[in-house]
Amino acid sequence: MGKRISFTTFLFGLIFIFAFSIAYSQEMEYKEYKVMKGDTLWDISTKEIQDPFLWPKIWKENPEIKNPDRISPAQTIKIPLRLLQKEQPLEEVTAEKAAAIPEPVKEEQKKEVPQKAVEKKIEPVKKNYLADKDLLIASGYITDYITKRIESVGKISGAPTGRTMFGNNDYMYIKTNTPANAGDKFHVIRPSALIKHPKTKNKMGYLISVLGTVKAIETENGMTKAVVTKAYGEMRTGDLLDAFYEIEPVMEEDEHRKPDVSGFIVAAQKMKSISAFLDILFIDKGSSDGLEIGDLLKTISFDKLNKSRTIGVIQIINLKGSTASAIVRKSESSISIGDEVTGLK
Repeated sequence: MGKRISFTTFLFGLIFIFAFSIAYSQEMEYKEYKVMKGDTLWDISTKEIQDPFLWPKIWKENPEIKNPDRISPAQTIKIPLRLLQKEQPLEEVTAEKAAAIPEPVKEEQKKEVPQKAVEKKIEPVKKNYLADKDLLIASGYITDYITKRIESVGKISGAPTGRTMFGNNDYMYIKTNTPANAGDKFHVIRPSALIKHPKTKNKMGYLISVLGTVKAIETENGMTKAVVTKAYGEMRTGDLLDAFYEIEPVMEEDEHRKPDVSGFIVAAQKMKSISAFLDILFIDKGSSDGLEIGDLLKTISFDKLNKSRTIGVIQIINLKGSTASAIVRKSESSISIGDEVTGLK
């Protein structure tokens, strides 16, 4: 009897180990991706898992990549297969929805309940937005060069672990101009370049990259400890803090304005020299020129004979006084810094 129990226990143990091994191997399965010239983790995340903001998860699975800005052609990186699977979130059952669920009818009551006509279910109107909220924030902006300095409310000063780069859920120390309270939130920003107008060569301002959001949680060893709540790019010690502000996605309407405004493309996100479909670029016109969020403009390129042709359509997604950020909606060919933009007629 004792031997039978031991054998049964041993058998169940083998089955458990086998099942665990299968589950573990499925969890740890990867797709290998060979880096091509010009690739970034942002680009790879966009192409492979259709979400550029998940690049930190790919970085985390490849610890040999010390700097996510520096990956080389022919390098092979691992992309967890679980990131390729789109999970559908469970619908939240609110008190209002629960109250709307009819109670079961008792057997003896069924005969007394008259047959009712089936009511047509009214589906809620699906909301379409010009751009995702994260995209709006991460697109960045161009500062006004009149001040000749970058406005900030503090900076990242270090980390409990001594690390110098940060992603989602990482802890850091921040130093603010005024004392921060637990729960205070900040945008992490980094000036990437001084933008000069491609035609006039006048200094316009600094292109600011918004890298993510951090939240102060406590005071530790006399320093303010914070956690990264959202990362759009890798953050580093020394990056600046901007006051947190809410951004609401703008609704996409059936008809969009096509204003008679002419200007030039002066910069592109990530300092790319050319842009394509869904890329973010910046123009030298803003709210003071009568532009509104949602406006459509066409991009024009000139050939060697100075003959113009329309090569794309852009849509305004964020505004400053004298500049605006836009997303490329259509692109017949590459859109370059210095190309003209004008009203879409």
